[in-house]
Amino acid sequence: MDYQKINKQNIEKWKDALFFITKTLNTNNIQYYLSASGLKYILGSNIYPYDIDLFMSKEDIPKIYEILKEYTTSDIHTWDDRLIEFQGEYIGIPFEICEWENKPKELKFVKLGDTEISVLK
Repeated sequence: MDYQKINKQNIEKWKDALFFITKTLNTNNIQYYLSASGLKYILGSNIYPYDIDLFMSKEDIPKIYEILKEYTTSDIHTWDDRLIEFQGEYIGIPFEICEWENKPKELKFVKLGDTEISVLK
């Protein structure tokens, strides 16, 4: 099975999900950054992402969990025996909200369509 072909076919849904989640984060003044294959995609790679991986502070994870509760597929739980995360799905696109290990020194915004997405600088 060619997962990149499938992911490419779903890229508009992936963008819609990313726009919805990041708009929700921005509206609620939650600082975040995009990572993994989604980051590679918006930076111009030929990798088509399957899911959305976002990192933020430990304090903000419970806030966004409550806001996105109708889309969550897991409770908040620990991973790597020290950091917290939860998973969800919006319009068929999986997402993962994870605690960052260290607060980023600096973030920048990368434009994707009409939306600016926060990434590590």
